Amino acid sequence: MTAEKPSVRYRLLRRWALQSRRLQSGMRRIERGLESWTGAVLNRALQDTEKEDLSIELYDASFRAENDHHGLYAWETQWFERRLPSPPASILIGAAGAGREASALRELGYQVRAFEPSASAFRLCARTLGAELVDRASYQDFVGTVLRGESTPLRLTRETTFDAMLLGWGSFGHVLRRSDRLELLRASDRLVPEGPILLSLFEPAVRAVTKGIYYTPWGGFLIQPTFEELEEHAKALNREVIVSLQSPSSYATLIPNARTPQSLV
Repeated sequence: MTAEKPSVRYRLLRRWALQSRRLQSGMRRIERGLESWTGAVLNRALQDTEKEDLSIELYDASFRAENDHHGLYAWETQWFERRLPSPPASILIGAAGAGREASALRELGYQVRAFEPSASAFRLCARTLGAELVDRASYQDFVGTVLRGESTPLRLTRETTFDAMLLGWGSFGHVLRRSDRLELLRASDRLVPEGPILLSLFEPAVRAVTKGIYYTPWGGFLIQPTFEELEEHAKALNREVIVSLQSPSSYATLIPNARTPQSLV
């Protein structure tokens, strides 16, 4: 029995599909190379504070509401159930994005306040939560308000307190200097003296542009804090750090009254 030969139409379309695949693969290599080159140039040319400002602008330019996940991820649900005080506890959420975590926590009965520096994400977050509950402000504004009494867009006072604080998903990694990360945690500790500080850690899927710093065209510059650094920060704040290596994201909780750090897998 003789096998039927492919039609001319099929052979032409197959050739087009294979050539298209090779072209797309080549374009992806060029794109990755351009991203790496751009990150390396910007990393050498910009100061850390400029990199942080650029990161906000890149996130803002890349933000698409339809790409935002709805509700909490399974690992977040488990984390929050384990570490957050029970509703109706008050929670301050920094770098809240479009309000994904904030709206989910409010549905669970928590009292939520939030701030977010990206204009696009802030507008959506304000529509979701209500403008009275969200400020367009950065972590620099937060530290300035809480630790130095500066006037910023953040409508909080140094005397305000919350039952818990959540640093929005991966946002801790956008604070590039180690000393500034400690300042951010100090400010969080002042507003949450009796409660937990929750943060998730950036998991790089790209190659570092230099040692310890990464660049993406959608989120700008990021670092990946080590667990050793978190332990040192927690000790400085008289807190205990409990870290999780649970897939797909690593996260940490700083709780008052430091004891022996432990790792939960």
